Amino acid sequence: MDLIYTNEAKEDINVLQGYVLDLAFGMDENDFECSINRSRHCCKKGYFLYIENTEYGGIIDDIGVDTDADEIVYYGRTWHGILNSKVLEPDTGEDYLILSGEANNVLNFLITRMGVSALFKASTTDSGINIKNYKMNRYIEGYDGIRKMLKAFGAKLNIRFREGFAELSAMPFVNYSKDEQFDTDQIDFKIKKKGNPINHVICLGKGDLAAREVIHVYADASGNISNTKIFTGIDEVTAKYDNSTAESTTDLRQGGIDLITKSWSSDEIKFDFTTDAESYDVGDIVGASEFVTAVEISAEITKKIVTIKDNETTISYKVGE
Repeated sequence: MDLIYTNEAKEDINVLQGYVLDLAFGMDENDFECSINRSRHCCKKGYFLYIENTEYGGIIDDIGVDTDADEIVYYGRTWHGILNSKVLEPDTGEDYLILSGEANNVLNFLITRMGVSALFKASTTDSGINIKNYKMNRYIEGYDGIRKMLKAFGAKLNIRFREGFAELSAMPFVNYSKDEQFDTDQIDFKIKKKGNPINHVICLGKGDLAAREVIHVYADASGNISNTKIFTGIDEVTAKYDNSTAESTTDLRQGGIDLITKSWSSDEIKFDFTTDAESYDVGDIVGASEFVTAVEISAEITKKIVTIKDNETTISYKVGE
């Protein structure tokens, strides 16, 4: 793979020779290290590295020297990390940034809002994904906010560096667990399936004692939110949500809903797996099964770790939080 380096103006200079590139992006890190022999040192801070038509690349922030290994190491943020160096905040006087529209148009709006149009652009293709009145978390980092928004509408973020720009596009995430699952013959993993998630939340808002605002939120047997109490006795699992600063009844109720949602999605799946194929993306769903207990579980890919050495690419994935 040709790893191209550019100057600060994104003007191509040449192809890096004899490099080892390590990148990690997703729920954390979002950075890279690129090592070359000291005799091949050619980059400066502010230069960009990229592999055309892939999501591999970013900006060089620091340069290190390892004299023992006779290496120069370029450290930097991936495209994902650059986006996460920006914070999405509401407009002055507004509680939240509310977003609606075709997903790629929304991405274009966010790119402009974050002030990164010189490096990023959004696909002009209609994604078929419609964002409806999405309330962006207050003061959330750019990449994290975009991922969370798209996930709410069954989508994932695709990044490809093309013709001088890191192009963002929204795509439906793929649920591979429906067609294929890992088992103990393929990988080692730890799984724990939640048996009794919360199905009743008592939301406590403003006020004191008998005057305190109280809202009850319930869930049915599938985890769907309900205004009606469904479970009783030992089947009822109740939790308390305490927020005396909730601005509205809607916000208070949403806190209870979030607590139920988190409990119902608290199945644990922890495994790493490696492949030479680029089959999976951050945001896709994979599953695992274990034959003794007959436990089956699925979870989101939250991190992708890529190593490129001697034109060979190895990709590892982390699943779950």
